Order: sequence, then C-alpha cells, then structure tokens
Amino acid sequence: MTPPPSILFPLSGEWYVGADGTEPGHELAFDFMRLDKHLKATRRAAWQELLLAVPYGDYHGWGQPILSPFKGKVVTAVDGCPESPKSYLSKLLGSVRSLYSPRDKRRLEDLSASQSGDIREFAGNHLVIESLEHSGVFAFLAHARLGSLKCAAGDVVNALQAVAEVGDSGQSMLPHLHFHLMASPNPLTQRLIPFKFSTFEANIDGDWLIQRDTLPTRRQRVRSVA
Repeated sequence: MTPPPSILFPLSGEWYVGADGTEPGHELAFDFMRLDKHLKATRRAAWQELLLAVPYGDYHGWGQPILSPFKGKVVTAVDGCPESPKSYLSKLLGSVRSLYSPRDKRRLEDLSASQSGDIREFAGNHLVIESLEHSGVFAFLAHARLGSLKCAAGDVVNALQAVAEVGDSGQSMLPHLHFHLMASPNPLTQRLIPFKFSTFEANIDGDWLIQRDTLPTRRQRVRSVA
C-alpha cells in the first residue's frame, strides 16, 4: 500500500484549523483561517464582526499568500468569482438556506453527475496543481481572492511559490483557504486522498512544538516553519 504523500504546509505564518478532514461531508479536507487570540477573524469588535459587513482589509487572513505545497504543474486556474463583504450572521443564514435549498442541492448533484461545469459558485476562485514529486497527486486550493491568481494553466510552479491569495469567494463564511489532495485533476470526481504535512509547528498547551509527517487537528493553532 502506497503511504500518504508528505507535502509542505501551503500557508505562511500562524493559522487556525477550522476543519481537519474528520467532519462528515468534509472528509480529508482542511480549512485554514487566521484568528486572533480571542478567536476573532477581524480587527473589529465581536458584535461588529457578527452583525456588520466588515471591510475585507480588516480581516487578519485577507490577502495572505497561498503557497504551492510541492513542485507542480498548474492544471486548472479559475478566477473571476466576485466577493462582497457581509456580516457573519448574514453568511450563516445564507449557508443554512443553501443547505436546505432544493435548487442548490440539484445544482450540486448535476455538477457531480456530469463531472463538468463551473464550480465557482461553491469553490470560488481556485487552483488545481498536479504534483511533479508525487505521481497521481493533485492539490485543490479554493476560495482565493478575486484577481489574486499568480499563475495560469500549464505553468510549472516551485514548492512554496506564492500562487494566489486568501480570499472569500464562493461558499465561504470568512476569508480562508480550503485545501485537499485528490487522485484526479477534477474536483467533481471527489477522489480525495489522505496526506501528511512534512513539517509545521502546533501550539500545544501554550508551547509551539515542531510536528513532522502528521496533520493538525481541529481548533488547533498552527504555523509554518521558517
């Protein structure tokens, strides 16, 4: 049995693990967001973050570089999905409505069945990068900032090269990076594969400790190793 590929952490600086690949419907996929010590995503008061459309520039994670987790070839580079700041409460209500919307359910089912079509409604601006280090491995990086993609389909990118910026496009509650690996270049096939990060630091009981060939856990603070 082939061991899970060991790849580089696709962000710089400190991040909060919002999803660690163990949640139903989110298996093997990670969400990384930048929160302060009070678990706030912005520089505004908590009530403003909840009730007001805070400008994106006030979000801690907004515009942070997204890095390629390995040397690879860009298979897909999709931009053009608009973004508009909304309150967290408004987005939460919209997410709940979408979850129970027959139209949205049919739309997603049709896309999955056809395995083709525009997925920006869900993934926002996104990249698919084929690894040149691990055969049959493709990275999916989603919800990038509009206009931030720094590469195009066919480009070869180096490991840790900046390929886009963290944004809020698609179905997103706040600026963050959705990340997973696939055994196919098409995200709609849902052929996700397990992996490990070769090295990162995790905050464990107040101390930053080096982690090797493992994965972070939900609600853990992690950061890249300089």
